[in-house]
Amino acid sequence: MRYSRYVWFLGLSLFCLVTIVAFKTPQTVISALADPHYGDSPQKTIQHFWQLMDHRQTNLALDLLMPEGPLDEKEFREWETRLNQDPLLTLQKLEFMNSDSEISQGVVVRIYWTSPIEDIKFVTFSINLRQSEKGWRIVRMKQIDNVL
Repeated sequence: MRYSRYVWFLGLSLFCLVTIVAFKTPQTVISALADPHYGDSPQKTIQHFWQLMDHRQTNLALDLLMPEGPLDEKEFREWETRLNQDPLLTLQKLEFMNSDSEISQGVVVRIYWTSPIEDIKFVTFSINLRQSEKGWRIVRMKQIDNVL
């Protein structure tokens, strides 16, 4: 009887693994296990992208970007330079301005930055995403006027 708790634990673990695989495809499960930040939603991808930018891990953030043209990569490089020049600039809040149903047209995101030297400032981006074999990737990133 003493070993029965191990059998129960093994059975419960196996049940959980089978349940995960039943709800998701094996490729999604393996990707999520290999990369914990693998998101099956555009919002998670955008949040992860800006967290990487905030931590100055721009090489990892670049992996989430599939630019369609030189303007998108230029926008990324400008933010990379801005963040590397000001080490006190930190991400305070990320706010999604449109609903989940409007993802095909793009996501409008307002990002609030703060610094001990300056007041809180915000920047609004229009971000288009595309599903790839590695999850959601940012295709287009454009800073828009802060009219909202």
